[in-house]
Amino acid sequence: MILSHGTLTAPAAHADAIRQMLGQIAQATRQETGCQLYLVSENLETPGHFIITEQWASMEDMGAHLALPAVGEAVGEAVAAVHGMGVTDLTITAWEAGTQTQVM
Repeated sequence: MILSHGTLTAPAAHADAIRQMLGQIAQATRQETGCQLYLVSENLETPGHFIITEQWASMEDMGAHLALPAVGEAVGEAVAAVHGMGVTDLTITAWEAGTQTQVM
């Protein structure tokens, strides 16, 4: 299983546009093979600070997602768009997880 964590902070003037863009990306990504979770959250203590949580069945599934022409174009366009809106702290990190343990 692959877990991915991303963050970005939107300038107040562009937070609504970025919120809508991230929602559209999440909705489309959830339909892809191997996507087990794609969640966009907003930090309640810092409005405009978004957290993107992904869970993929495998690195191959995540890689296939990133390799799709429409995704590559959309991601490239989204990255360019958010940078054009003043976002400078876009980060995404992925980890390969071991055995799943149900805590609750």
